[in-house]
Amino acid sequence: MPKTVAIIPARYASTRLPGKLIKSEAREQTGKYLIEHVYRKVMEAKNVHEVIIATDDERIAEAVRDFGGCVKMSSINHTSGTDRVAEIASSLDVDFVVNIQGDEPDIKGSMIDDLIDAMYAEKEAVVCTFANKIRTVEEFIDPNAVKVVIDKNNYAMYFSRASIPFIRDENIHSSCSAAEEILDESNTDNNTSFHFLKHLGIYMYRKDFLLSFSSLPVPKIEELEKLEQLRVLSNGYKIKVVVTPSTCEGVDTPEDFERFLEKYRI
Repeated sequence: MPKTVAIIPARYASTRLPGKLIKSEAREQTGKYLIEHVYRKVMEAKNVHEVIIATDDERIAEAVRDFGGCVKMSSINHTSGTDRVAEIASSLDVDFVVNIQGDEPDIKGSMIDDLIDAMYAEKEAVVCTFANKIRTVEEFIDPNAVKVVIDKNNYAMYFSRASIPFIRDENIHSSCSAAEEILDESNTDNNTSFHFLKHLGIYMYRKDFLLSFSSLPVPKIEELEKLEQLRVLSNGYKIKVVVTPSTCEGVDTPEDFERFLEKYRI
């Protein structure tokens, strides 16, 4: 089995919820910081050799050391979590690198193992990621829920914040109703049904590709959609999509944080 490292990029800054990863309320009410919940879940993966939190902020580093986690300091100049992960991975003797967001406490170790299995069996893709079935029209039309369309071999064809695939034969007023009908059939768990898919932002990279990613030309579609995975597709590489029944919602807003506290309160 190839050697795999899981890296959790962690910033203190957050537009809507600064310091969320180490807010004291989480430790007081759930027994762990938000980022510790994520770290412990990833540690449960059977085929991950090492779990590292990568940060440029000493406050996060101190909190991680306090709960006994492994932390490495990275540059303050990174513009994305992917670049931060690549910096840390560059000095490691590994084959695969998993990038997990530090604000997704519902991640399961078994999900990471599923990605490792998929990449190990994969001959063409340089990246593996997750998607799950969209259940509601609200989620289908939500631009914050990134959609993905896959081919018959589960390779990504396109990612978008728009509602894809577009239902052409319906007008703007009835398209939601048509989507609802498809969702109703999809939610019966009929294996022959068509499924709208939501992308989950967990990535596994081949290390050599990850280290070259930042040097790839940035396509206009990435700038428009603000989705860096489109850089992979635009430059002719393949992304394998593992469709999972698991969900993995991020903690992005004060409301999300309250729901997290309620779910994990001890």
